[in-house]
Amino acid sequence: MITVDNIAVEFSGTTLFKDVNFVINENDKIALMGKNGAGKSTMMKIIAGEQKATRGKVNGPKDTVIAYLPQHLLTQDNSTVVEEASKAFASVFEMRDEMAQLNKQLETRTDYESDAYMSIIEKVSELGDRYYALDDINYEAEVEKALKGLGFKPEDFTRLTSEFSGGWRMRIELAKILLQKPI
Repeated sequence: MITVDNIAVEFSGTTLFKDVNFVINENDKIALMGKNGAGKSTMMKIIAGEQKATRGKVNGPKDTVIAYLPQHLLTQDNSTVVEEASKAFASVFEMRDEMAQLNKQLETRTDYESDAYMSIIEKVSELGDRYYALDDINYEAEVEKALKGLGFKPEDFTRLTSEFSGGWRMRIELAKILLQKPI
C-alpha cells in the first residue's frame, strides 16, 4: 500500500495543489485526470520519487518500486534497443563497479589497521550484501524477455533507438520501468 499524505506543491507563491491525500492499494487501478497544467505529471513524479513536494510525503513498503513513464522520451539516439533497456539496471551495475573499485583499493593498501581501511571493508561488505542478493538475476535474459513481451523481435535488439517511431521508443522506456528492481 502506498499512502500520499498532505502533498502540496507551490511555485513562486502560486499553489499548484495542496492537501492531497489518498491511498493506493496493491490491486488498485487508478486514472489521474485533469486539465493541462493541473499538476498530473508533477503528482506522478512526486509519487515516483523523481520530484519533491513542497509539503507532505509519500510512504510505501521498502521493496516497492514506483516508476513513472514520462510523456517525453528519454531514449538516447546513439544506443541500441538492448543498451537502452539495460539502463534499467544502471544502479546495480554502478554498485558492482564501486565494489570492484573498492576491492582494488584493498588489494593495494597496506594500512590494515587504519580507520580508512576498515571503512572500505565495511562499505564493500554493505555493497556485497545488497549486490549478491540480486546476483541470481540474468540481466540479459530479463532484458530480452521484457523487449519480446513488448513486441520487439530479436533482430530489433541491435538496432539504434533512433530507427524507431515514438511509439516503439516509448515501449523501450516502458521496458526500463518493468525491469527496475529494488536495491
